[in-house]
Amino acid sequence: MEKINLRNIAIIGAGLMGLGIGVEYARFGYNVKLYNTNNTSSKLAIKHAHEIIDLMIEAKLITLCESYAILKCLNTTCDINDATRGADLVVESVPENLQLKQKIFTNLDEICPPTTILCTDTSGLRVTDIARYTRHPERILATHYTQPPHFVPLVEVVPGEKTDPDIIIFVAGMLKKMHKMVVITKDTPQFIQNRIQGAIGRECQLMVDEGLATPETIDDVICFGFGRRMAYSGYFKRLDLVGLDFFCKNTGNVNYHPWKSIVEHVEHGELGMKTGKGFHEWPEQKRKIFLHWYHTELIRLMMQDLERGDI
Repeated sequence: MEKINLRNIAIIGAGLMGLGIGVEYARFGYNVKLYNTNNTSSKLAIKHAHEIIDLMIEAKLITLCESYAILKCLNTTCDINDATRGADLVVESVPENLQLKQKIFTNLDEICPPTTILCTDTSGLRVTDIARYTRHPERILATHYTQPPHFVPLVEVVPGEKTDPDIIIFVAGMLKKMHKMVVITKDTPQFIQNRIQGAIGRECQLMVDEGLATPETIDDVICFGFGRRMAYSGYFKRLDLVGLDFFCKNTGNVNYHPWKSIVEHVEHGELGMKTGKGFHEWPEQKRKIFLHWYHTELIRLMMQDLERGDI
């Protein structure tokens, strides 16, 4: 791959996700063209961009002076050729319809020079399928953001079967410089995040259908319970914190059979934080720092709940 001097970004579909992605690039100094199919959508995009930027100023994420620079970097167009002219990187963010995305990428593949990197913000389709009818699938990959993309750091970078490895490294590095939490995942439907969210969602819907809980109750359980913990410990750190031996001896459910990987760790004496190793390494200083930060953050959130009168 030739050395890329990335300056110009085209966003194809500046709606809920695309606009936020465009604002994020503009915040880091890139020139951004926001493409929508009509002027009404373009005007709405700029209106929402102002709202996003105003909130950033209020939260002290940016200064008023910086906000002017961001807005200067954002321009709209209803002409896809104009949007992509001179673009070093294009991000597609249209509805999750394979035929629509294939059509767009076939067009982008024709109108953009082979050096232009083409990204899709798909949340559930395979990159390989989206790139199927293009001549240059090696420059196509997914950068799957999390809503709202301008406030949530995670981006799943997903290559297709023919994506150039150098482009994967370049895009991941660029996003890290924009302070995104980048994970490189495999080209499987829904990737990682949406598979996890989907599993939780299916169980939530089932409990409502069975009359076991209301939507309000389920939201409270997640927001004030395990969801709050997971924001800081994820899943495997939580297992290490509780102790893997606990999960092997969990007799509260007669049908419970511990996951074989947990059993293997326990058989090797790797019980989590208390032994210094589980799914993660836990030297004593790291354990102390993590637990102090984890508990301090939970206290901070609990105090906010009290101030709002939520609990």
